[in-house]
Amino acid sequence: MTGDEQRAAPSDGFGVIARLSVLAMVVGLLAGAGASAFVAVQHHLTHFLWVGVPEALGLEAAPWWLVLTLPVVGGALTWGAMQLPGHGGHSPLDGLRLDIGPHQVASVLLAALASLSFGAVLGPEAPLVAIGTAVGAAVLRSPQHPARQVMMIVGAMAGAGAVLGNPLVTTILLLELALVGGAQVARPAVLLPSLVGLGSGYLLQVGVGPWTGLGDVQLSIKTLPVYENVRLGDLLFGLVLAVVVALVAFLAQRAAGALARAGRKLPLLLLLAAGLVTGLAAVLVTLVTGQSSTLVVFAGQTSMSAYLALPTLGVAAVVLVGKFVAYVACLGSGFKGGSLFPAIALGTILASMGGLVLGQEAVPALAATAIAAAIAGGMRLPFTGALLGVLLTISAGPAITVPAILGAVVGMLTRLAADQGFAQPEPAVAG
Repeated sequence: MTGDEQRAAPSDGFGVIARLSVLAMVVGLLAGAGASAFVAVQHHLTHFLWVGVPEALGLEAAPWWLVLTLPVVGGALTWGAMQLPGHGGHSPLDGLRLDIGPHQVASVLLAALASLSFGAVLGPEAPLVAIGTAVGAAVLRSPQHPARQVMMIVGAMAGAGAVLGNPLVTTILLLELALVGGAQVARPAVLLPSLVGLGSGYLLQVGVGPWTGLGDVQLSIKTLPVYENVRLGDLLFGLVLAVVVALVAFLAQRAAGALARAGRKLPLLLLLAAGLVTGLAAVLVTLVTGQSSTLVVFAGQTSMSAYLALPTLGVAAVVLVGKFVAYVACLGSGFKGGSLFPAIALGTILASMGGLVLGQEAVPALAATAIAAAIAGGMRLPFTGALLGVLLTISAGPAITVPAILGAVVGMLTRLAADQGFAQPEPAVAG
């Protein structure tokens, strides 16, 4: 919050919180509906471009020339959206920002659709948060209203729930953002209405009474073997894995930051070049390994089972390099989206490589460790990382909780150590 917003923030009295909670129900429903609509539009556009067009040409998969072309076209369209008021929103290097209003949101959504649907290696969480903040700001339009910033936070959390699924994940994310935001955010007048908004937004997914809802997000890897108890070897290997995953996520952000600074004066050229690099990385990975180009393009949240099923260390290494290069190109070039899921994808590929060394029975523990470490090391969100690591791998059994916590702690410590090694650390996710 700004200084003016801090002075005008609503009190923590019962009556104030009760009124804010009622308003939060409305904001949560509207933000959840808007976020769900965006997810649906993005899904259909992506399916049309990458499946419908090849099928119309009589092909089973996207040909190499289409894989090369679509990210470049996406770069051009993203640049076009950036010319509108709002400039397409924040860079994914800025983390999750909670200040997009109604006048900027159209540019943000158009830029995100152009980026994500055309193959950019970024996630949908950023535009969904932007939808939520815009809804909260639209409900309370006066910038001087003491509850306006609260409703923007409420909307942001409800919007993020459309992709994170289980509202408990978004609750932990909210609490971690509140820790960074300080005392003005970590207050009942902010947290309780946000929790109400999360609940009302999630209601749209699961339904009520005879209405079955829009369908809830199932973030879970269903193909994991059963993991009955924790094995010492998995923890020892997981220590090393967590360090590597966190460093990979950190290095991706540093490289993307350098790319953004180098191409600041030529934004269109940088976007087109990054689109070409992304498509070329995907084509080369398919040519060398025979794997689908979709393992490189897109954020990767729907490909985690495929990452864990990579057949050899060589294939996994090639996919990892291709994904890393494409992620850096998209993260630092001006494409719009979030950095959460691509970092998880990189961690999952590294976990797959660990499973090829230790055996498939170790994969659930390594996957939980790597996912948690990717979020803690990439975004400095250890509690969110631990919870997502558990939820994504819980099909293997509750024992994976221990490796997930290990990954979150080691990943966060690795990130802190890496930040101290640089004169100018990266900004915090909730900056």
